[in-house]
Amino acid sequence: MSKKHQQRQSRDSNRRYYPKEMQLLYLLLLAAAASPLADASRHFLARRNVPPERNMVRGLRAPAVVDPRSPELLLRCEYDLGGNELYAVNWFRNEDVLFRYSPSLVPKATAYPGVADVNVSLEHSNAEQLLLIGHQDVQRNMKSYEGTYVCEVSTERPFLTDYGVANVSAAILPKANPVLEGLRHNYQVGEFLELACTSAPSLPPAELSFYLNGRKMDKSRTRIDRSGSPSADVASSVRLVLSTKLERQHFQAGTLRVACVAHLPNVAGSSRDYRTEAMATLAARNQRLAQELPPSLAARPNSAAAAGLTIDSWGMFVLAAIWLIAENTEILFASFLIRV
Repeated sequence: MSKKHQQRQSRDSNRRYYPKEMQLLYLLLLAAAASPLADASRHFLARRNVPPERNMVRGLRAPAVVDPRSPELLLRCEYDLGGNELYAVNWFRNEDVLFRYSPSLVPKATAYPGVADVNVSLEHSNAEQLLLIGHQDVQRNMKSYEGTYVCEVSTERPFLTDYGVANVSAAILPKANPVLEGLRHNYQVGEFLELACTSAPSLPPAELSFYLNGRKMDKSRTRIDRSGSPSADVASSVRLVLSTKLERQHFQAGTLRVACVAHLPNVAGSSRDYRTEAMATLAARNQRLAQELPPSLAARPNSAAAAGLTIDSWGMFVLAAIWLIAENTEILFASFLIRV
């Protein structure tokens, strides 16, 4: 066998047992072991090996909704190491590292300034809590406070890791339900319903909706009233006007139920709606309409209607029949007397 043939077999053998993908993976592992990400890689691999029965982190305590006017935001990481030695506590916001506390390092606490508009208080942040300092600008606090926070706790010998997660939204919640104006006590069919609804100040501004008998009114029948004077406060109110013609179906058993609902958009921590409800009745002279049959039943022809007769014509028919019977009775009685 020639020397060139032996070299070719050797290359074929390497291709069989060490394909290009395996060689590339081997090089990546070597590079990861020598890079600053090696520690993070070991954390990730160790997290996958955490026994499911060991839950060190009991919870990440954080407000679901924080007021952006607040000068600070405090988060607490509650955990139980089970007698093991603490290695480090890492804090993340939207996958960015904010703060790290490790008792074996000097200094023990380290803040990472790479996250925009987030100020960590090193003086008040430690192994159990993270304190963020706000800005004078409320809009900046909306961005710096809001996000998904993670506290990652790891122990040393044995190396175990666990983490807690909390979502924080920044908003100024309304302090009251919306105000409903313009509703009278009673209406007639054919009248126009003219209402206005004003939300309490909030940030972001509330979205308003009208409901009649539980059914949401179409936006084409409403408009936002911008005639009010602008407020100097960061929280603002919204005024919505409704105009619609009342019809028979709007009154269920003679009653009209009206509701105005305010909802804060894109605020995950505020699941409740702010609602104001009121009622109106059908006018007294229209009460007879409330007692009428529903349109589905009223559309069905009865026997008289099928014969093309109205109630008045039926009355005339009965009277004529009685008159004819009376006339025939007199004629028969007279003929009977003549025969006798």
